[in-house]
Amino acid sequence: MNIGWDVILAVFTSFLHIVGYIVYNYQVMKGSSKPNTATWFLWSLITILNFTSYNIASGDWVKSLLPTISALMVIMTFLLTLLRGKFSKLNKFDNLALVAGLISVLVWWQFNSAVYANLILQAAILIGFVPTYLGVFRNPKNEKPLPWLIWSIVYVLGTLIVLLRWNGQYIDIIYPLVTGLMAHGGMALLSLRKK
Repeated sequence: MNIGWDVILAVFTSFLHIVGYIVYNYQVMKGSSKPNTATWFLWSLITILNFTSYNIASGDWVKSLLPTISALMVIMTFLLTLLRGKFSKLNKFDNLALVAGLISVLVWWQFNSAVYANLILQAAILIGFVPTYLGVFRNPKNEKPLPWLIWSIVYVLGTLIVLLRWNGQYIDIIYPLVTGLMAHGGMALLSLRKK
């Protein structure tokens, strides 16, 4: 079996993604990052749907490795935040993201389309970032930039993996380039600023 650069890059990218979560979870344990537990709960649900629909839509395990690892790490981070603090209420943006996630399930079921479901989930992921963005906008010390910078690099590499394995399916590139890089890169920039 000949392993290509795309597979090696996918494994490296997944490893780097895990490193970002190790750094983030260490910061949570130290108390230097203050995640919103409700948001991480919501992200856990949405990332399970995201990696499932992405895997089906792309039909490519190499491209799907990143969203799969992401889902596992988001769930682990949610469990850590739950153990570390109290479960906060879902706010209006969390509720909007939850509704978008539920709509994606209905669309997937009704139209039997993982592609449409995945597109809706990208909106749900972005909406789910709003509470964290607002918290960091009010207080940049709520999040440290290092894990967000690592994750931004991960999504650049994830985009490169999709391009290396390009088969003309535009749905494949939306998750790493638009959702992943925009959301994580924006958070990295926001957390770098001074209060």
